Amino acid sequence: MGNKKKKEKHKDKNSENNYKNFHKEKKFSGKNYNAKKENQKTQKMELKEERELKYLRQVLAEYEFTFQEILQLLEWSQKKRKMYKQLLNAWEESGDIYLKRNGRYTLPEKEGFVKGEISISSGNFGFLDINGEASVFIPGAYLNTAMNGDTVLVRILKQSSDGTKKREGEVYKVIKRNRDVIVGVFENNLSFGFVRPRNSPKDIYIPKKLIRGAKTGDLVAVKVDFWGDEERKPEGAIVSILGSPKDTEALISSLLLNEGIEEKFPNEVLRELDKIDEDISDELKNRKDLRHLDIITIDGSDAKDLDDAVYVEKTEDGYKLFVSIADVSYYVRENTELDTEALKRGNSIYLVDRVIPMLPRKLSNNLCSLNPNEDKLTFTVEMDLDKRGKVIKNDFYKSVIKSKYRMTYENVNTILEKNEESEEYRNLYDKYRKIDEMLKNMLELSKIIRNNKKRRGSIDFELPEIKVVLDENKAVKDIVLRSRGEAERIIEDFMVIANETVAEKLFWEEIPAIYRVHEDPDKAKVQALNETLIKFGYSLKGLEEIHPGKFQNIIERTTGLPEGYLIHKLILRAMQRARYANKNLGHFGLASKYYLHFTSPIRRYSDLIVHRMLGRSIEKFMSEKEKAKYGANFEAIASSISRTERVADKLEEDSVKIKLIEYMQDKIGQVYIARLSGMNKNKIFMELENHIEVVYNVTTARDNFIYDEENFKIVDKRNNESYTMGSTMKVSIVSASYAKMEIEVIPYVEEKVKIDETEEE
Repeated sequence: MGNKKKKEKHKDKNSENNYKNFHKEKKFSGKNYNAKKENQKTQKMELKEERELKYLRQVLAEYEFTFQEILQLLEWSQKKRKMYKQLLNAWEESGDIYLKRNGRYTLPEKEGFVKGEISISSGNFGFLDINGEASVFIPGAYLNTAMNGDTVLVRILKQSSDGTKKREGEVYKVIKRNRDVIVGVFENNLSFGFVRPRNSPKDIYIPKKLIRGAKTGDLVAVKVDFWGDEERKPEGAIVSILGSPKDTEALISSLLLNEGIEEKFPNEVLRELDKIDEDISDELKNRKDLRHLDIITIDGSDAKDLDDAVYVEKTEDGYKLFVSIADVSYYVRENTELDTEALKRGNSIYLVDRVIPMLPRKLSNNLCSLNPNEDKLTFTVEMDLDKRGKVIKNDFYKSVIKSKYRMTYENVNTILEKNEESEEYRNLYDKYRKIDEMLKNMLELSKIIRNNKKRRGSIDFELPEIKVVLDENKAVKDIVLRSRGEAERIIEDFMVIANETVAEKLFWEEIPAIYRVHEDPDKAKVQALNETLIKFGYSLKGLEEIHPGKFQNIIERTTGLPEGYLIHKLILRAMQRARYANKNLGHFGLASKYYLHFTSPIRRYSDLIVHRMLGRSIEKFMSEKEKAKYGANFEAIASSISRTERVADKLEEDSVKIKLIEYMQDKIGQVYIARLSGMNKNKIFMELENHIEVVYNVTTARDNFIYDEENFKIVDKRNNESYTMGSTMKVSIVSASYAKMEIEVIPYVEEKVKIDETEEE
């Protein structure tokens, strides 16, 4: 209420200021008008160039042209030859067109080139992933000056003829640098120094005067000024000394720095944040009031950004389901500093020891979070489902809720298990007696929805996932497997059906949106997978028609079997990676025709976009002009947030690895029982009793064991004993390396004491 009074107090003053500003704007109107006109002119030129490039690429798909012929084709003026030559050079530099030695322009892909973002591993080799195509392997010797995350043009050198479409290439040129600040370990060499980045085969040369106090072994950040060529290494200057490469906090911070991710929000964002009016009382009258419902949130016990709440009631015809999602779009308006920063981040990042939120915590943990017993602004999808779980009626509207309980997965699972002998159950039942019936109805509806998904062929992987629990000093306290009980499945099922319902509405109304797409797997990959499955006694029937249900059938048949874990992983690897797109391409894994993300706008920018578009679609009719306006940038946005998601996933994975390596540092030489979980020609992957993944490097380890690639097993040459997927064996820890980001083991061999025969006599 204080903010409301403040607004009223300054009303007259604001009116006076508006009058002054009017005359001020009038005074400089000529200047403002010209600037605006110039900006519009620039935008028109850019659009014209985009259209010309698109048309040129279409023509070059069939023909090749000289510069003079392109001038005539695009009706460019001869008087501006120099300008248009520069434009063609820019298009060539960006990898959109290619100039041959004979002076003719064509498409790079016709000459054996592909463009994309390169991922470089710590093993000093890289991959170029291209949507809908097999990835391209880049050996370390062919990376040239490319760094992890760079956009590059790659020349294809080899392509397999065995139907697997395996490709190998070399970096022809770097089109766009991902960043100019690189993290690595510094080494001093008297008159100069150099930095060894983890994800690059090339050292960075540091002149003596630019070392700036760094010592050998320091983890440093270096700004690269020269990226190197065939004769010279990359060169740069040290800008920050981060600490020891064995300090896990410094290592995790370096992961963020290496990706150009800032933990702190820019000052202009914080200033804008301070201006947000927290008083929502005036807004409530514009919304449907759901505060009378016993609506609840169900999340992990450590969650602070609660963005979804649910309510279920049983009806004569079936069920009524309310899914209410935090209305972030009310606070984060288009083209504001908050919006720009949210798009840049793309998503929240959940590291092992910290969270890098997409939105400032004032929003993510406070204003937007659906905390209990607080009035909160939401966007609700209300669905009437029949007894078979089919949505027969739906409604979409802005709402206000007051969550009655902040439930955790653990508590809901305990209540649903209904172990009346358990004191914990009895205490929880007494506390949440009011919603006990609703929780039963939720479980009932969830199982119906789940069975529907199963019938249509939705794939449900049951791959164990590690959760690392830290103590107050950020040291590893415990390592547990994330549970997936009925409570987790309830929320998953409700969110999926809400996402599908919103996606279907926007699709059929032709409203621009960002969809969550999962394309059909590559046929060559499926063929290769099937050949492997046959070795285990399974097969995919009818490969000419790839349906998700065929994969789910194999998953169900192998769940709980020794080889199950490997098979599930192999199936997962055969899949395309889910991504964001501005067109609805369906979701293969869910066997869903329409799918997008609507339910987590606090931590995903895609959901915020969907909220805005859904909001406009229910407020008023959208003209074709409006649709074109809002949809114009969605392709670029979808590409950007797909990239930030991949980065986030890698950072989360690496942060966990760092803590596990720290945990295993003092366990070198110890013996564990390990279960074989994966194999390739270089490494055997195993899982220890404490669920930590370790590797046995076949190529560098002792000769007692050999890898039988054909039959997916390792053989002890001394006794011919073999180990295959799911087998257990004793292993000894030999290293826990931050540099390699792996924990290495070797098979443990008990040394038999040899008794001297002469002494025995």
